[in-house]
Amino acid sequence: MLPEATAAQAEIPLDGSSPPDHSMEAALKQLDDRLATTGRALAAVQKQLRQASDAARHGKLRDLPRALDVLVESSRMLSQTAVNARREWAFDAGQYMVGGRYLAELLEQVAAAGLKGAREVDGQLYSFPVIVKVNGGDLSLKVGKKINRSLRPSVVVSLLKKLRTQPARDNVRQLLHAFEAAYLRLTNDRDGYAIPLRKVYGLLVLRPGQTREYTELDFLLDVYKLDRAGVQVTQAGRELSLPASTGTRGGGGLRFVTETGEERLYNSVRFDSR
Repeated sequence: MLPEATAAQAEIPLDGSSPPDHSMEAALKQLDDRLATTGRALAAVQKQLRQASDAARHGKLRDLPRALDVLVESSRMLSQTAVNARREWAFDAGQYMVGGRYLAELLEQVAAAGLKGAREVDGQLYSFPVIVKVNGGDLSLKVGKKINRSLRPSVVVSLLKKLRTQPARDNVRQLLHAFEAAYLRLTNDRDGYAIPLRKVYGLLVLRPGQTREYTELDFLLDVYKLDRAGVQVTQAGRELSLPASTGTRGGGGLRFVTETGEERLYNSVRFDSR
């Protein structure tokens, strides 16, 4: 758990650094407050602009000089509030994300929101039906297969909750067919043999550049979708099984965290003729 920020620590320094326990959520909330001040200053400028324009349209020459003076002053104040907001925004987002503090804060927000079953595994956030990967260098997240540049932890958690409640759109039959084709190619069209899942993945991404489009995490999520769907039999009458899957840690397989928080280990795939 990240330490709770004190009032003194809540101030963002002006030297480009961030206090080690200063959260992104707190920094953005502080900026929100600064921009709210700018918004009020903008509303004042708009009001004075309308008054000056009205005086000009109707030829209210006695009122016009004062209206213009007030417009200039309110515009100066608007500019100053914007300058202050920019000057005080010195949160080092890259360092915060690369150093692991962002993921820790995200997990705190997940827990506070009551999003059950979301866990960190090997530096990734597993929250079925997606896996969230942090890219600190690019200041982005990969949520499932989509790049997301909205990094505010509360916003990310809201997205994860929304994805959790959406109806599943998985084409399990398509996945089953792809896994069967790769399996038969690896076994020379024979069934009844357990084949390491990593070999199946290697065959599925033979095309150059495909590992970027279909990562090992994407593959692992597909493995879980097949497992979650229950008994699966191909059109050719072969039944899928995932031998040596377990709910405990250890081994050299692929680790996955389900939506209930259970950790599973997948090692191999097997098809057996019925």
